[in-house]
Amino acid sequence: MRKVSESDCIYSDYAFEGGDEEVTSAKKDMAQYVANKAMITVKAAIAVVNDQGHILLQERADDGLWYMPLGVMKPGEMLEDTAYRELWEETGLTAEEMKFERLLSGPEFKREFPSGDEEYYVIGVFRAQGILYSELNYSSMQEGPMRFFALNEIPKLSPVTARVLSDYLELTELN
Repeated sequence: MRKVSESDCIYSDYAFEGGDEEVTSAKKDMAQYVANKAMITVKAAIAVVNDQGHILLQERADDGLWYMPLGVMKPGEMLEDTAYRELWEETGLTAEEMKFERLLSGPEFKREFPSGDEEYYVIGVFRAQGILYSELNYSSMQEGPMRFFALNEIPKLSPVTARVLSDYLELTELN
């Protein structure tokens, strides 16, 4: 193997011995995996419903849309543990139990980036039961304001939250 200069290849520090044609060919082969890639991300979405049947949503500062508490599973983490962690990180709330409701996936759970990359979500939907703290901890909020909404007052949702919430409401007796 020979050391490749920065101008030869941005994807690897080394290339197999060979002429410039082989290096160019290797760059093209590698580019198919680096550019316009599709990733799969596993997430947990948490439905927090108060005694009046209102659902907790949080506004994102970057796009002004509203989201359910939702977050990415870390390597080696159980999906249920992701739900507990994300509920605490995003709202400051803890729950006695996370009731698994449904696993969602498919082409409608996709995010496209300007680069052409795609991210597909597999989302475990949980319902937080037995909320241990009745007050929202605003100092722990990662994004914008959060509040409970009646189902007939739902604000503009992110596309993924809209689909998750719609699916969740079909599954439960909230609607």
